Amino acid sequence: MKTSPWLKNSPNAPIEMSSRIRLARNIEGLTYPHLIKDKSEYDEVLKTIRNKYTGFEVIKMDDLSEIEKQLMIEKFLISPLFKRRGHSLIVSEDESTSIMVGEEDHIRIQVMNVGHSLEELYEIASDIDDTIEKDFDYQFDRQYGFKTACPTNVGTGLRASVMLHLPALTRNNRIRRLRDVLTRMGYTLRGIYGEGSNPVGDVYQLSNQVTLGLSELEIIHHLDEIKEQIIYEETRMREWFYHNRALTVRDAIFRSYGLLRYAEQMSLEEAAMHLSHIKYGVDMNVLELENFEFQALLKQIQHAFIRQGLEDVESVHLEAAENKARATFLKRTLGGK
Repeated sequence: MKTSPWLKNSPNAPIEMSSRIRLARNIEGLTYPHLIKDKSEYDEVLKTIRNKYTGFEVIKMDDLSEIEKQLMIEKFLISPLFKRRGHSLIVSEDESTSIMVGEEDHIRIQVMNVGHSLEELYEIASDIDDTIEKDFDYQFDRQYGFKTACPTNVGTGLRASVMLHLPALTRNNRIRRLRDVLTRMGYTLRGIYGEGSNPVGDVYQLSNQVTLGLSELEIIHHLDEIKEQIIYEETRMREWFYHNRALTVRDAIFRSYGLLRYAEQMSLEEAAMHLSHIKYGVDMNVLELENFEFQALLKQIQHAFIRQGLEDVESVHLEAAENKARATFLKRTLGGK
């Protein structure tokens, strides 16, 4: 079960897991994806971009099976919307950089990585954006900026996001209030697959909601400031739990470690919760585990990753087989029996 190469040997920070920059662009003269009837209208766009990025792989969505598409969602390479109606994906060898053709907008440039600042990722995305713009005229309004299919993306078309592991704020029930405050500020805290998704393993995606009236760097700097404040609050809350609920905290950590090493079946939600406890224990030096790669494991226990090896299982038995395969994978990874 291989994850994206960009995750290998990445820094294992306690709270901040990874960052992503996405740019939405639309081309003059082309029909918007939600109105299009013939996806071949985007063939020329694909051909032009792939000629610029010859080292990238081109993946046509119509050529993939359902489980292959779902696997790409779980790797954050595509969105659930792109799975349903996307045209093609142009992706770098390490899968850190990609261009979706025919998602909600004609083009969506995406760059993600671990240990890189949002500003560094934006520079990479901006270079790709400038290269593509040499061949196409973008839809642009002098007053409002880049035109997009969704009104919330009008302006810079920039969506900056950071994945954060927030077990202490979750346990203290401060997440809901934090979400409300962020919404009023033009930011959002939601599940790892974006809009409409639920948090898995106490991991949340922090991103900007508004792209109008601010420059790209202003959006990034504001998001960085908010991220640092959330990290400070999470750190403070972890310390509080550690010193005031020591027995409960240690019990949850070692109970989870034991279950993941010996359980015979494990649902996604249960496995993610126990991995979150272990990650907290490792970060707080309660539990020593070498090479514990929380982010990679959180991907490898997802549905499509597990179901890759269960192709011959009848659908009526699939969930039980998946839960058994997930438990077996975790036991093997964590040295259990």
